[in-house]
Amino acid sequence: MIPLNSCEKPIRTAVIMAGGSGERFWPLSRRLRPKQLLRLAHPEKTLLEQSIERVEPIVPKENIFIATARHLKDAILAAPTGLPEKNILCEPCKRNTAGCLVYAAASLLTRYSDPSQVTIAVLTADHLIRDSERFRESVETAWAVAEEHHSLVVMGIKPTRPETGYGYIETKEQVSPVMVTSSGIAVLPAAGFREKPDRATAETFVKSGRFFWNSGMFFWRLQTFLDELRVASPPHAEATWQLAEALRAGDTARVEAVFESLPDISIDYALMEKARRVHVVRADFDWDDIGAWDALERTYPTDAEGNVCIGDPIVIDSKSCIIYNELGANDMAVGVVGVDNLAVIVSRDGILVIPKDRAQDVRKVVAELKNKGYRQL
Repeated sequence: MIPLNSCEKPIRTAVIMAGGSGERFWPLSRRLRPKQLLRLAHPEKTLLEQSIERVEPIVPKENIFIATARHLKDAILAAPTGLPEKNILCEPCKRNTAGCLVYAAASLLTRYSDPSQVTIAVLTADHLIRDSERFRESVETAWAVAEEHHSLVVMGIKPTRPETGYGYIETKEQVSPVMVTSSGIAVLPAAGFREKPDRATAETFVKSGRFFWNSGMFFWRLQTFLDELRVASPPHAEATWQLAEALRAGDTARVEAVFESLPDISIDYALMEKARRVHVVRADFDWDDIGAWDALERTYPTDAEGNVCIGDPIVIDSKSCIIYNELGANDMAVGVVGVDNLAVIVSRDGILVIPKDRAQDVRKVVAELKNKGYRQL
């Protein structure tokens, strides 16, 4: 355990959430190779590699942690992250983002003796962020606010469209920013969180100028997280301390029992919607959530007809399509003729053809594969 002097500047850490299954990227994404281990925003780097590279200039690698599922440990260790094995935090089972962050907090409690002197950046492994320098500046602003105000901080993305697939953060009306950095990054008090809206409601949100997309990136002192969690969700707070004690003792059975007892809910439901002190850092860098196949037309260049072509497919008289040939032309020839607005995805043992505007429905294919006991999962 690392002792800290109460007068020292807090140790800044990053926890990258990388436990998702990525079912909407089937047939490339599989149980042991989910989307965070795929090259979906860069031809040579996985989403997880990019996440680490973005934050590494401001967080030493010994203070970067990956929160993931136990069954993904070997795959994460095999990835070129450069992180020590002890920094891979493996949850015993799936308990959503609330469980993930409780387990991460418990793990950090076993390493640092004073939770008031540890600040955490909760990041994700499935975002595209093109302006890394501006991103890091925003992260440092969020850390500073969390440390000074002892509040929970969330990164809010200014919406560019009436998106119905994201949650929103509402800021208070006619309230001045808590602060504005010299480079123009504003910090605002949060008024509330809104779930994924219908299109009409989303249009209202965007028009008002007071709503931001909930990026899922959070910042807090470890002590503040524990204090707010004790009020918002006592079972999660108690489980955090129990898990820390069991982890220190090496009691695997106790760790599993405590963690499995947690409800399967998000950190938004468990904590953020009930928290007393929440600030929003207005992120103005170029951001995208890599959530389904249609995101690739925003992450990869297109040809003259608006097609995204990966793996050298033959594309004739087709427009606005996404064609991803994982094997490449030498091993699998793929041809697409006379179609528009389709996603055609080819892997070694699976093929997906779907209209782009139904990209979210890939989960239905995965569910049916599970029902039939197919192995391509």
